[in-house]
Amino acid sequence: MKVVAVLVVRASLLFASDWGWWGVEASSRGIVQVVLPQRSPHQVRKQSGNEENSASPLAEEAARQIQEYLYGRRQHFTVPVDWEPILGFVRQILEACAQIAYGETVSYTELARRAGKEGASRAAGQALAANRVPILVPCHRVVCADGSLGGFSGGLEMKRRLLELEGGWPLHREGFGGVG
Repeated sequence: MKVVAVLVVRASLLFASDWGWWGVEASSRGIVQVVLPQRSPHQVRKQSGNEENSASPLAEEAARQIQEYLYGRRQHFTVPVDWEPILGFVRQILEACAQIAYGETVSYTELARRAGKEGASRAAGQALAANRVPILVPCHRVVCADGSLGGFSGGLEMKRRLLELEGGWPLHREGFGGVG
């Protein structure tokens, strides 16, 4: 039996913005984690579970693109996400979420439908809670069918702020295509 070893090196980068300290972690395949803003680098390291700061070109590019997004100069991310550790239903939901356009909001019900899992809105919300690459996979763009914000790992104030940045908040009931 032949043993094949696969080494996936991860690089971790901390960066500051007007929003706070962020973290980005990359594998050789893509971004595996985005830590939403914290008050200090120590808090980012604690949340990420990674004490090292070993930047890679991919992590640096992700940080640059996130900063451009935060300053309203980017609406689409080109850095790859490392989908490999994400499996099954969670992956289907996150891949569908990654297709939600800048400034668009959809309901959890609509997201489940887009992922081919009609009627699984609660499960879609739970899958979004497992999103380790927020912003790149824009789970903040998913709201409740009644137009309320729902949940977000960065807190509802940050979700509202991100939606305002994109012009997607407040919801205009006529234009809200995700009712359901």
